[in-house]
Amino acid sequence: MKILASLAAVLTLAAGAASAQEARISWGDLDLSSAAGADVFDARVSAAADRMCRGVKRPGSRINDRAFCRSAVRAEAVRQLPGPIQVDYALSRLPMVA
Repeated sequence: MKILASLAAVLTLAAGAASAQEARISWGDLDLSSAAGADVFDARVSAAADRMCRGVKRPGSRINDRAFCRSAVRAEAVRQLPGPIQVDYALSRLPMVA
C-alpha cells in the first residue's frame, strides 16, 4: 500500500516545533484521477489535519490558528504525492464543464 511519508515536518513548521506529531496517509488504494478517489484522499488528509492541528499556533503568534495548520498539512500531503499523481489529483479537482 502506498503511504505518504510523515507529515511531522509540516506540523513542526506550523506549531513552531512545540510538539511534533506524525501522520501517515494511505493513497495507494485510490484513483486520484477520479473525483471520488480525490474526495476520499481529501477526507483522509482532513482527518490527519484534525489530529495534528489541535491547539496549533501560527509561527510567531500566541493565537490559535487551526486553519493555517490544516492548510499546511494539506499542502504537504499533496506535495508528497509523486509528480504524475499530483497532476491527476489536481485535474480531478477542476470543475466539470458541460
